[in-house]
Amino acid sequence: MGPRAVEALRDYDPMENVRWVQWAMLRSATILKSRRIGLEKEKADAEVAKANAEKDLEASLKAGKEKDVEVQRLKDREINLLAELESAKKQVTAEKARADKAEASYMAAEAGRQEMLKVTEDAVKETEAALKEQILVLAPDFDVSLLGAFKEVVDRQIVDPPPGS
Repeated sequence: MGPRAVEALRDYDPMENVRWVQWAMLRSATILKSRRIGLEKEKADAEVAKANAEKDLEASLKAGKEKDVEVQRLKDREINLLAELESAKKQVTAEKARADKAEASYMAAEAGRQEMLKVTEDAVKETEAALKEQILVLAPDFDVSLLGAFKEVVDRQIVDPPPGS
């Protein structure tokens, strides 16, 4: 691995990209879930309205012929409600498909993130091993066990970085 690649790896923070992708996917899933809940409520409301319309229709028929106009209105209302119910069912199906797609996309992004972490870890380990080998060529008696890719020099001593850094 060349010096430019090492420099790029040192400044590159793949977790920043991964965090952004995770946030975007979770936000999308949350929005889709809230839409699905709203559509399911509309569907339930439409079914309740349909049941109420059916009850209204029965009462009108019992009232007699003078209610024929009302009966026709209720029939039209039922037809409209059925159409709305079908539309709501289609919207719920579409939202479920979108949610499934978003979930699949999130899972793919998570798999990519895991692979990127593995590749990054391997690159750091390979770079660290190569540097230790080079030091041993230059100074065969040098103890390279203290060296590490993420260690720091503090007061002219090599130490592990503080937790969380």
